[in-house]
Amino acid sequence: MFYRNPLRIAGLMVAGALLTVGLAASTSQVFAQTSNQNTAAPAPAEAPAADSKPANPAVAAPAPAASAEPASQAAPAAPVAAPEPEPAAASPAPEPKPEPAAAPPASAPAAAPAAPAAAVPPPAAPAPAAPAPAAAPAPEPAPAPVPTPAAAPAPAAPAPAPAPAAAAGIPADIKVPSDPAAKAAFDVLDKHCSRCHQNGMLNREKPAKNFGNILHLDEISADPHLVQAGNPEGSKLFQQVLNKEMPYDVNYEFDTTKPEVTTADIEALRTWIKATGDQEAAACTGRKFVTSEDIVAAISADLQKQDDHRVRGMRYFTLTNLYNACASDEAMNVYRQGLVKLINGLGRRSDVVKLATVDEAKTIVGINLEDLGWQESDWNTVLANYPYAAKPDVRAYDFIAQQTNTELPYVRGDWFAFTASQPPLYDTLLQLPNDFPGLTDKLGVPMADNINKFIAQRAGFQKSGVSQNNRLIERHPISTGYFWTSYDFAGSKGKQSLFLHPLGPEQDGIANGFHHDGGESIFSLPNGFQGYYLNKSNGERLDKGPTQIVRDPSRRDLSVTNGISCMGCHDQGMRKAKDEVRKAVTADRSFSKDIRDTVASLYPDNAKMDAIIEDDFQRFNSAMKRAGLDPTLKLAGVEMTNALFKRYEDDLSLRRAAAEYGYPPEEFKQRFIDAGPEAIALMRRLEQGIVPRDQFEQLFLKFVEGATEDRVLDTSKLEGAQAVAPPIDKPASGGSFDLQLTSDKSAYNIGDKAVLQVISTRDCNLFVVNVDKMGTGTIIFPNKFQTENAVRAGERVVLGGSGSKFAFKLRDPGQEKVVAVCRVGNATRSIAGMKVDPVANSFASIPNFEQGLTRQIVVEANEDRQEASGLDNDSRKQAQFAKIAQATGNKVAAGAPDAAKQSVASTAIVIPVR
Repeated sequence: MFYRNPLRIAGLMVAGALLTVGLAASTSQVFAQTSNQNTAAPAPAEAPAADSKPANPAVAAPAPAASAEPASQAAPAAPVAAPEPEPAAASPAPEPKPEPAAAPPASAPAAAPAAPAAAVPPPAAPAPAAPAPAAAPAPEPAPAPVPTPAAAPAPAAPAPAPAPAAAAGIPADIKVPSDPAAKAAFDVLDKHCSRCHQNGMLNREKPAKNFGNILHLDEISADPHLVQAGNPEGSKLFQQVLNKEMPYDVNYEFDTTKPEVTTADIEALRTWIKATGDQEAAACTGRKFVTSEDIVAAISADLQKQDDHRVRGMRYFTLTNLYNACASDEAMNVYRQGLVKLINGLGRRSDVVKLATVDEAKTIVGINLEDLGWQESDWNTVLANYPYAAKPDVRAYDFIAQQTNTELPYVRGDWFAFTASQPPLYDTLLQLPNDFPGLTDKLGVPMADNINKFIAQRAGFQKSGVSQNNRLIERHPISTGYFWTSYDFAGSKGKQSLFLHPLGPEQDGIANGFHHDGGESIFSLPNGFQGYYLNKSNGERLDKGPTQIVRDPSRRDLSVTNGISCMGCHDQGMRKAKDEVRKAVTADRSFSKDIRDTVASLYPDNAKMDAIIEDDFQRFNSAMKRAGLDPTLKLAGVEMTNALFKRYEDDLSLRRAAAEYGYPPEEFKQRFIDAGPEAIALMRRLEQGIVPRDQFEQLFLKFVEGATEDRVLDTSKLEGAQAVAPPIDKPASGGSFDLQLTSDKSAYNIGDKAVLQVISTRDCNLFVVNVDKMGTGTIIFPNKFQTENAVRAGERVVLGGSGSKFAFKLRDPGQEKVVAVCRVGNATRSIAGMKVDPVANSFASIPNFEQGLTRQIVVEANEDRQEASGLDNDSRKQAQFAKIAQATGNKVAAGAPDAAKQSVASTAIVIPVR
């Protein structure tokens, strides 16, 4: 059963006893203050039931379980060698399916492909200027046992030089580590992850989930969204492998041809992350922190440089928070250009808005509303949706607000890239009509007339990069340049086959017309940039394309999202396409001569279509260059606006959160400590790990006036502002399976009692385990006082809190490690291969806990693999979507395989004791 009360105190009155658990004790000790009563002594660990997973051999004969004795006789706690703490991190959304090695047809107006690699022949021509994907590397042998950092070779024996990158199939720009632990982790990531996440080594066209630098260990170890220094179980990179989220093709697509993740692989990753230090701050070395005063001063100075008639229309976008949070110079260059690319993609004038920064650090981009063709009401619409609207406590702020005639003349550029690149704000700012006929009327496209007069030009093909079935693309000339639209199908049979019904769509006077299900359009804006539109076959505008028709592997739900998905695929404009319909139909005498002649006129030969697409490609590239942008620029293989979009949706570390409030980390911490219990709770989560973006966004303004001198602005009712719903794509963590684990203090003294709190975003079965320096785990939840470990989403589970009759006393200097695991779908009473009976085995010990947890996951993964091997293609597709639904918090279809119904979230914190 699930408890209904929102606050559960784990620790109940039992015969007036106070139970004390010594955290990280060398032999997990439980201490009870009782009168000769052995209340907490657990029975030996119960063997798994006959239908459970095989027991961990190390658990079969556990070390002596917690023994009951007076607290005064407690054995001293031992430190755990692991640095920084970490709370719950949202389990990122599942990744999309691997793409075929070659690029999709160039003019397909949507996002990247998601078709089974083995089933898709490479298209005839790659996308212009796209990097040529390398063949997937051959599976590496399982890594050799990895020495711990303490066992590193003596300095006198220099490490051998790494083998030449070319010999291992590694691109030259990737540094192969010489450190044994890092090299072992590198090999694991190469074997299991590089095919989807390393630019230059992909078996798809672009990096999955917009993450393309998996083998740059120095970069990912400095990204707290991926790696928490010294804390494997708190690191999202490790969590995803341990919890069977990654590799995506193995765990979501049930691809049994890919190598299995072994226990040695997981241990290699664990060893490497344990040895990492805090590298996030290193990127800020020598960088001056940019304050709110600096921002206002730079904007004020820029306004004074403007002609009088332009001052009122000046507006600004800041990337200062990213700079202060140690984003690299390379990344900042991409972010600036990605922001300006998006701004131009929302323009209504014929002139481009050029990239221009107004501050020394190049973190503030200035624009003029008139140059975009925007009104003040358009800016007010942006502000009405802005979740960070605050007036800084800076005297010069009133000057810039008065001069620009707005309460807030600047917004954060990363938020804008995330919100304005997708519906509904994208549709609103671009003034997109509600239906397809409205769009063609606005752009002046006489669709039927152009088709009848053979002005329209078509290409059709069986497979495309984004569509799951055959697809037709069609070009029309418009006054601003070009209008491309697609006809997409839910199947490829009967009237949905272009090779049987090449003419259409179905309308009066057209024989043999096809019947399509929807379409995607790309059109030239007056400034030469591109606009995007999705619609159903009846013309109704869509925010997202149905995944059974089109997919975007960079989105966590695989759906093509209008705007941002299209920008990611068409990063440099139109993409080449090779028509297959013309040759097939004109050579087939079963079609009438009229049909064959009509097809020959509507479907030009490939040479002519290539020239048309090249002209349109150059038109867009020319516009980007006029705006001061590099059309080929990417960040680890990710298109520039998508890179900024992703940076915003990533989870936040303390340093990143502090930068968003405008303070260095230490000042931020002190301000939040002074701001009261709720602010302290958020600060503690950030201090011990990362916080999902959607949660942080909701909390931001709540603490502005308590922790800063800024004042919250109400921008919801500004003149002319349009009410717009929240973005349809939540940040990647939104809706995912997330565990929050925090302690009540940042650090403790010997003898202090710790209070732990756990919150899950899903209904699940929770385990909390303390792990000592020898690797022995003590199950501290569930226990004999609270046997039910089923928890509801949002329920707070408090361990050792005030009024509880058991407590967790810290007895040894060093590091305390606590791991939380919550399971959905199976093994809801098992942890690390041990079936838990909280009554008979309360506070039981699990020797070699980390290795046992790894073995349990590997055993379950192998069972899933065996189940998947018996599925046909349709069943695998059903299982894939069922597991995506499970991972994103949606309903799982009945009859889905067991492997698709399972989900695990885990996290860990490491607490200093002095």
